[in-house]
Amino acid sequence: MEELFRSGTLEMSSSPLASLAAGPAWSDLLTNRILAVLAIALLVLSLPDIFRLTPYLVYAYGRARGAAELEHSLGIARSRTATTLLLILPFCLIADRYALIRPNFFSGIPALWLSVATVGLFISYLLLRELCYLLLHPRKLNAEQTHVLKRNPYNYFIPMTALMLLSGVFFALTRCPDDTARSILRWEIAAVSVFCLLRSGQFLSGHCSGFATFLYLCGLEIVPASALVAVVLFF
Repeated sequence: MEELFRSGTLEMSSSPLASLAAGPAWSDLLTNRILAVLAIALLVLSLPDIFRLTPYLVYAYGRARGAAELEHSLGIARSRTATTLLLILPFCLIADRYALIRPNFFSGIPALWLSVATVGLFISYLLLRELCYLLLHPRKLNAEQTHVLKRNPYNYFIPMTALMLLSGVFFALTRCPDDTARSILRWEIAAVSVFCLLRSGQFLSGHCSGFATFLYLCGLEIVPASALVAVVLFF
């Protein structure tokens, strides 16, 4: 009788199936579902303002003085700032879904809380940027001009986030591979960021020398962005 059980063939794979080893899908995590519902609610809430802001944002893209003229209208400027804040969560969810921001120390965070960690990291970048403006206030700019410079990226963040959300819908419909989608989204962010930096430089150059413009851009914009990139790459 014992001889019957001395040998046999294992039909089941000795390693977990790839689908199981990969873990749950991003949309299956409860935290992501809750945040996605909240993000959709924020998008719906901000849609009227986005449509109202579109002509002003297009003008800011097309003209170097567009940001300054937008700030002159207090109602439009406040609407723009509020819309920017509402779009932070949708932006961070897209960034988390496609792993655009994934430092090494995130590997120690449970998948359930990765989206929250991404939001926290992006908010940390914004706080660092605020600190840079507090410490490196351009002396040749008055309070209004400083507000124009500091809030100029808001004019680009709104269209960029809208573009990323539309790209995300396209990726989902076409079942685009994550690696390809990640590359496209990073190029979108890079292109908009460079254009925004050029516009900020054009605004500063109207009030400062070329060398001072370069130094202010480095201290106010490039240093916070570089710190975020360094965290992602080396930590």
